[in-house]
Amino acid sequence: MATMHVDEIKALARQAHGDPRLREQLFADMMGEDRDAAVHAAWTLTHLPKEDNSYIADHRETLAQKAIATPDTSLRRLSLALTERINWTNETPSEYYMRLLDFCLEHLMRRDEPYGVRSLCMKIAYKLSLPYPELQEELRQSLLLLEPSELGAGVLHTRNKLLKIIRP
Repeated sequence: MATMHVDEIKALARQAHGDPRLREQLFADMMGEDRDAAVHAAWTLTHLPKEDNSYIADHRETLAQKAIATPDTSLRRLSLALTERINWTNETPSEYYMRLLDFCLEHLMRRDEPYGVRSLCMKIAYKLSLPYPELQEELRQSLLLLEPSELGAGVLHTRNKLLKIIRP
């Protein structure tokens, strides 16, 4: 697949916003085996307007599984970006919910992960742990273990923002 430019991605996202079949096709492409098609589809889905967050939420389990399982860093970041848009407050903890939380808690600590992935993992871990004070404390302790001098500006900002929100 040829490289797509951001203007093409945005145009496709506008088209997909009004076309449920196209959204489903993009989602299927994202989960497919063709790496370029999967990345382009995921990138397009991240440009859907907020009104489509309920559509994204309908695929929460598959998105979580994709983020956890993919070895491709770009696809992991895009899957996490979509996952981060989901409102998790009414979600009943399930196996994939806990696997996603464990994944995020592990990967926010990993120095070999790109800053974007680490920052998204922090945000998702926060959302998943909101109903559970003991998990919030685990997240807070993990964030405190991160050495600020070793973090990029975006990750440091996310860390500091969450530490202000999560009170001991």
